Amino acid sequence: MLCYYLSLVFAVAHFVGCTPSGVEIVSETDEKQYQLGQDYKSQGRMEEALSAFLRVVDARRDAPESHLEAGYIYLRTMKDPVRAIYHFDRYLQFKPQSQQASQVRQLIETAQKEFARQLPAQPYEGELDRIDLMDLVKTLKQENDSLKRDLMAATARVEQLENLLGQARRSTPVQASGTAGASSPGRTLAPTRTVTSTVNAGATAPSPSNAPRTYTVQSGDTLSAISKRFYGTPSRWIDIYQANRDRLSSESALRVGQEVRIP
Repeated sequence: MLCYYLSLVFAVAHFVGCTPSGVEIVSETDEKQYQLGQDYKSQGRMEEALSAFLRVVDARRDAPESHLEAGYIYLRTMKDPVRAIYHFDRYLQFKPQSQQASQVRQLIETAQKEFARQLPAQPYEGELDRIDLMDLVKTLKQENDSLKRDLMAATARVEQLENLLGQARRSTPVQASGTAGASSPGRTLAPTRTVTSTVNAGATAPSPSNAPRTYTVQSGDTLSAISKRFYGTPSRWIDIYQANRDRLSSESALRVGQEVRIP
């Protein structure tokens, strides 16, 4: 009976002592599927090797070596650079400081170039050694946004000039009437008073010369509202925006308490 209890104690101690949790942890490279994948790979059976490595990935939270092997097969054998990039990225997430990390980053660049070559008509063939596709797309988007802003500015400027031309046309009959009155005897000063009155009336309207150099943004302000306040029309918001490009990242980037220049 004593021997039975002693043997039972030794068995329990051995079972618990394997690991702190009582469960022996198998390393990734000792996984049966990982070793099977290496065997398939040595035999040139790449599709079967890929399936084995992916089963390791599915079964474990951390499987950097299996991700790396899968990335190689996707890039070299399957010619699938998108999936290759995914698995290479996963490897770097698990082992960013490994000896192979630099080589894996180069493999990602190779996969990106391979993806570009697969695009219709190979639009960047011959330039892939010096053109990064994603940077090119980003640059084109920025240029497109800049052209849109320039178009909006030009449209607003045309509208402003049309308004000024309309005001000039409306003021022409008043000036002509004053000139005609100057030829009448005894009314030499009348035209001067009429013209002066017209000029003074126009001076009450906001104009760029009367606008202060800066304005402090209030709650609820927009560029259109500020343009209306100082110029009498919301259409000159683009002039204010262009004068504050160093302060405003976009047309709607106003902040309460911010000072903006009024051109």
